[in-house]
Parts: sequence; structure tokens; C-alpha cells
Amino acid sequence: MRKGFTSAERWTVAVLAVIAALTFFFPLFTIHIPILGDQDVTGYNTASRIKQLTQEVRSASGHGQNGKPSIKLPKMPGSKSGAPSSVPLSIRFSWLVPVFIIGAFACAVLSGVGAFVSLRLVKLVSVLGAVLAALALFHLTTMNSDIHIMLETSLHQASSAGKGNPWAGLLQTLGSALVNNLSLTPGVGLYVLAISLGLAALLAHSRLVSRI
Repeated sequence: MRKGFTSAERWTVAVLAVIAALTFFFPLFTIHIPILGDQDVTGYNTASRIKQLTQEVRSASGHGQNGKPSIKLPKMPGSKSGAPSSVPLSIRFSWLVPVFIIGAFACAVLSGVGAFVSLRLVKLVSVLGAVLAALALFHLTTMNSDIHIMLETSLHQASSAGKGNPWAGLLQTLGSALVNNLSLTPGVGLYVLAISLGLAALLAHSRLVSRI
């Protein structure tokens, strides 16, 4: 049984690693904010955009962040600021998203280097990178759902506090429409990153290319 990579295996894994690494320059996820529209996020600004989005969501839901966020929910006339609902774990640990993504890119680079250096290294880092990319996808999807639930809860609390006001129903409807149009969507780049690293891991462990 072959211990090292064959030439075909080296180049196949190297190409997959390069494809994975190049997704750093492409949209990894998209933030859609009502009125402002779509904001594509690449590897360069993943950390800053996730941090900004988290701060804006916290501010809009009444969790003590100052400033003028781009996410603005209608204020219910006559409502008083009560105790806001708890912040979901996916939002509290939103900083993990850039950690997962940057870690996956580091694994992609190491996979490319390992293709010409060490089969064992490729086996390790390609699996780790695929897992990190998958975790980023899962976290973004969960965070998107939790943001909607958190903002909807804040709207219901404000609506209940302003009960009896003739404008409350209209403002509740307007707020719900704004929340529903807010989205955090994984992009093609993140899927390509996960799939490329997953294929590299599969080829490294199965030695399929050398068998063929």
C-alpha cells in the first residue's frame, strides 16, 4: 500500500486546496438589511461585519448598545422599555463565525502545502477545515433564525406595553415586515470552501485517485 501521495493525488488535492483558499476573496455570506439592501461579506471583513451586525441587533432589541444602528424597529407610542428578552447563544457567540471561517482558510492553505509535503498533514487539516466550514454554515443559519426570533420578541413586548394605542397594530405590522426582510444568508463561497475541503479530506483518506 502506498504511504505517500502519488503525483496525481498531490495535484488533485492541491487544486482543491487552492479553490478553497480562493473563496477568501468571494462573498462568504450576505447580510440583507431593509432599505440598505444586500451587503456581501468576504474573508477580509467577516469579523468586522459580524461584530457590527451583532451590535445593531442588540441595539434594535434593547440590549444597551448605543449609537445609531441601521436596523431600526418602530417604537410603540406609550410603551416603556421593559426588561428585554435574553440574547440567544448564537448571537452572544457570534465571534465564533469569523474564527471558524479563518480557521477553515488556514486549513485550506495547509492542505495545499501538505499535498507536496505530508499525507498525514493533509488528512488532518483537510478534515479540520471541512468541519470548521460546516460549523460556520450551521452557526450562520442558526444566527439568522435567532435574530428573527429575538427581534420579533422585542416587537411583541413593545406592542404589549403600548396596548390600547390605535397605532400599535400598524407599527407591529410594519416592524414585523422589517424583521422578515432582514436576513443573514451563507454565500456560494462558504459552500465551495466546505465542499472543496471535504473532497480533499475524502481523497486523502480513501486514496481514491491512486486506486483509479
